[in-house]
Amino acid sequence: MKLTIQIALATTAMVAFSGPAAAQQAATAEPAAVPQDGTTTATPAEPESSDIVVTAQRRSERVVDVPISITVANQAQLERQQVNTVNDLARISPSLEIQQAPGQNTGGGGSLRGIGTQTFSAGAVASVGIVVDQVSQGNANIADLFDVGRIEVLKGPQGTLFGLTTSAGVINITTNAPDPTRFSARVRTELSNEGTLGSKFGNQIVQGLVNVPLSSDAAVRISGFGNLRQGPNRNATTGDFNDSDRYGGRARLLWRPTDKLTFNLIGDYSRSRAENGGDFFTFVRAGGPGAIFGGAAFDATGITARLASCGVTVGEGNRDYCTSQSYVGRTKVYGGSFQVDYEATPFTLTSVTAYRRSEETGFGAATDVFRADPLELQVANGPVNRRTSLFTQEFRASSPANQFVEYTVGAFFSRQIQNRDPETLAVTLIPAPGVQIPISQQPGATDRIMDESLAVFGQGTAHLTNALRLIVGGRLTSAKLSLDRVNLATPATPNYFQRFSTEVVSYRVGGQYDLGRNAMFYATASRGFKGGQIATPTLPLLPYVVRPEIPTAYEAGIKATLLQGWVLDLNAFYQKIKDFQAQQCTISTTATLSCVQTNISGVKSRGAEINLFGRVVDGLSINTGFIWAKATYPKNFLGTDGTNIGDTQLAYAPEYKFTFSGEYERTVTNRFKAFLAGDTVWKSRVRYEANSRAETTFRPHWLVGGRVGVRTEDDRYQLALFARNLFNVHEPQLMQSDFPYGGATNVGAIYGTQSYRQIGLSLDAKF
Repeated sequence: MKLTIQIALATTAMVAFSGPAAAQQAATAEPAAVPQDGTTTATPAEPESSDIVVTAQRRSERVVDVPISITVANQAQLERQQVNTVNDLARISPSLEIQQAPGQNTGGGGSLRGIGTQTFSAGAVASVGIVVDQVSQGNANIADLFDVGRIEVLKGPQGTLFGLTTSAGVINITTNAPDPTRFSARVRTELSNEGTLGSKFGNQIVQGLVNVPLSSDAAVRISGFGNLRQGPNRNATTGDFNDSDRYGGRARLLWRPTDKLTFNLIGDYSRSRAENGGDFFTFVRAGGPGAIFGGAAFDATGITARLASCGVTVGEGNRDYCTSQSYVGRTKVYGGSFQVDYEATPFTLTSVTAYRRSEETGFGAATDVFRADPLELQVANGPVNRRTSLFTQEFRASSPANQFVEYTVGAFFSRQIQNRDPETLAVTLIPAPGVQIPISQQPGATDRIMDESLAVFGQGTAHLTNALRLIVGGRLTSAKLSLDRVNLATPATPNYFQRFSTEVVSYRVGGQYDLGRNAMFYATASRGFKGGQIATPTLPLLPYVVRPEIPTAYEAGIKATLLQGWVLDLNAFYQKIKDFQAQQCTISTTATLSCVQTNISGVKSRGAEINLFGRVVDGLSINTGFIWAKATYPKNFLGTDGTNIGDTQLAYAPEYKFTFSGEYERTVTNRFKAFLAGDTVWKSRVRYEANSRAETTFRPHWLVGGRVGVRTEDDRYQLALFARNLFNVHEPQLMQSDFPYGGATNVGAIYGTQSYRQIGLSLDAKF
């Protein structure tokens, strides 16, 4: 361990101090350009118009030159696949899964190659980080995607350059920059209605933007969206679908007062409103009469009959609940960033200052967990009031391209503070009308969690020959975590304090060899880091420390450009995780969901992946991929049902996954072009709990969609008919047994928009 730390620190120092000497060797080289996104240009070969350029290493490079497995989706692909939310991103990459259950979407809820963070704990951070315009989103992440130019899915630990919430990978999002050369505007819509053309829910999305030049070197770009949805959940008591509405916008100012200095000022704001819990649990399995609760038999009628009495039919795909209650949850997310790039030869200096905040009020998930008035057992949550703020500051220095050593060095500071007001929980038995027997009453606690980190980092690439390059990098992180809790359930000793700190070195080493101008082989070894947690379990359990997650990963791959710009990304990987941060949920004796965060050492993910993306030939673009990811629990690991599930697949992680998105365009007249697009995902069986219960798994399945339409020759106007989940396959977001009791006899599932058919029209106009 000591030797590893010494090597990593020495590597960082070498990279940092090699700049001046390398700059002397490359004194005749042109200085690095600064594109509008503020990254430096560092490409071994001059890019052609068909090249796909990414910023996976904090500088603009051709994707075939980057020694990282990357799936790239540009604006055209995102729009043809109708990727409008973070949750939709699972359809663009076979290695990426998103599980955004209410209250459990820490950092976006993503997993890569089977590794991710699913937790209700307030003190947790993500394994897959979301970065927007070089700003880490933390736990105040965006939900809607609009006016996005490119999304890069980076697989494997990315802590060297991206920080501590990237132990499994990064979703790197770049929005469209303002353009000082011309005025432009755009409006695009996607419109569907429940019952029309077979659509199972309604969704109306409107996005717009305007780009205004202020001078020859400055412009402002303002974009916004409205996302109004009816369903898919429906209240059988009233016949109404749940309304889930979101609005938001972004303003971005770009100013380049000189050819060496660039300013980017960005602000965004969004708000959402969800009725009756939004996408929340419904019953998909229910036992008959004679239920057992608390060791005693009761409820001779049975859950199935009680639900049927209010219009709910239990079974796969059931989206109905029945309650006379009405409640609303609201969320606001906003933030701003200020980026300065200065080309101070022989390097470029970058400063990124950012602040983000999220506020959740009202009833976040559901005041009535079961949302079923006829049940004898009722579990009710009180209102929530949660606030998260995140401040980050990053400084970087990046070398020019085409010199012996190209490097990026820097420092990063972040402080995330989460505050939660007391959230009450009440369990009540109602054996007869008007008779209520309290089972459990919990007044909750006031929590304040602060997560603070400071890091120095560096990564360099040494060009040993024209074809051979050596990659070395390291990051030293000092992290501090604290919890201040006022426990209202124990007034005699109300205060609880917990502190945890750690220092760790992450690293990345490897090499790459050019097989030709458009082909490259690489191999890397990396060690990542994800900070610890202070778990906040359901009272009366006390908070406790969950140790940091430390992955060690190995990857080898080949990248090549085929035909007219089609990129091949082929890789094999192996990753072993020390102290994997897992969550195991069970139903307690009082019928409340109890989730325990824990460390599991020996979790592994290994496999292979192939991705092909970009333009195949003129008029045909195809993005497709397939992954085999064997992500398993350690040997002899016991599941929540007491069975041995060692060496079996992790929860939420399909072992196999295939994605396809393609569009073929053809001119039909001198004014119009017709196009046909397909969008398909196939997954192997998925388990949703860490146990052996087949009832909380979902079978192998296809999700099929597409678009057919017409656009003008100049691409200014477009009209299309689209379909998503054409065959109405009910893939859950989450499943939970013992709902509300009885093991696998009773199961609840959360269904989202991906779980039902949607058919509608899309309109697009550019000005």
